[in-house]
Amino acid sequence: MPISPEQKEELTQRILEVTERQIAENGLAAVSTRLIAREAGCSGGSIYTRFADFDDLVLAVNSRALARFGATLDRLAAEAVPLSIEDRLIAMAFAYLDFALRERNSWSALFEHRLADGETLPDWHRQDHLRLFAYIEAPLREFDPGLSPEHAGQLARTLYSAVHGIVSLSIEDRLGRVETEVLRCQIVAVLKGIAAGWRLEPPSRLLAD
Repeated sequence: MPISPEQKEELTQRILEVTERQIAENGLAAVSTRLIAREAGCSGGSIYTRFADFDDLVLAVNSRALARFGATLDRLAAEAVPLSIEDRLIAMAFAYLDFALRERNSWSALFEHRLADGETLPDWHRQDHLRLFAYIEAPLREFDPGLSPEHAGQLARTLYSAVHGIVSLSIEDRLGRVETEVLRCQIVAVLKGIAAGWRLEPPSRLLAD
């Protein structure tokens, strides 16, 4: 008997929730379609009626993680209006650190997952990433109205890369664990240093050169 659209959607959500939970509890490397199917109460073949392949499923779960972080940035954007642009950038960086610490395995899955050689991220998933950069771009363009959208995007990626580097090298134990408060101080030092340079030479001038 054919299943209804409602049943298909319920199966899709159940598979996503199970995969999300398994990643959160055990990390991406421990997840398999066999384990997902067993916990979701379906066959392995049923998973591939809802997702093109395992990569498609992991990308969908990763997009859910990005959406959760995006909801945090939404709240921050509303609450941080009275703050200086510098403090708004720091607040977003702290939120990123908190997200990585709170959802460590889900955060790690965003960077551990690799597509097969020659394959690129699908546009829908790339847009889920780029949508978050818009939160960083907004205060940058407010700080320097001369920034073009292209340059604002470049600067947002630079700031994100700096914060991500501090977070990933520390909480993944590559160079030894660093206490959370020390991480916060490192983030503040880096962002304040960048902002101090911008006050001397606005980003639009630097990029124009």
